[in-house]
Amino acid sequence: MPSLGTKAEIRFLDLDIETRRIGFHNGGRFSPDGCEPVIIAAAWDGEPARTWSLGPRWKEQDARRMLVEFRKLWDQADVVTGHYIRKFDLPILNGAGLEWGLEPLSSKLTLDTKLDLLNIGGMSQSQENLSALKELEESKFHMNDTWWRKVARLTPEGLALAEERVVTDVRQHQELRVAIHRWLKPPVVWSPRA
Repeated sequence: MPSLGTKAEIRFLDLDIETRRIGFHNGGRFSPDGCEPVIIAAAWDGEPARTWSLGPRWKEQDARRMLVEFRKLWDQADVVTGHYIRKFDLPILNGAGLEWGLEPLSSKLTLDTKLDLLNIGGMSQSQENLSALKELEESKFHMNDTWWRKVARLTPEGLALAEERVVTDVRQHQELRVAIHRWLKPPVVWSPRA
């Protein structure tokens, strides 16, 4: 495993995205195929999350700007962390980059609190469940179908709801990553070429 240096030297970037459906791949079953990012949230340890989103009057430059601004943090991070990011968030962000004429995300060390969790059984490995198990302060912001429709339609109310959800997910993930660090495998390199 590549050396991570001392804890003070490592720049962890916690990440989450919210998406909307734009296609019907896999027979209509939910998957990363057919989704596009609506909002991205990312935060360094101890700092508030930054967010970038599509606008209520969606324009191509909204999507491109959102991805370009996020990549500035991506490029500065030593390790990017999140829950199920290697199978969901990162492929979706990379696909959006292809669509909007950007270069692929660079290879990066990642720590995924779902995929890198040690072998355990008998319980859900969702971020919400693991956070409840560890009695973390930050709770999940739940969304109902009516609110998700507002997000998908990029209404101002929907975008505000999506922002609250994505920011609370990042804050909860930051707490979770620290709380279960002894239960996680070492970071691994995520590559768009894998």
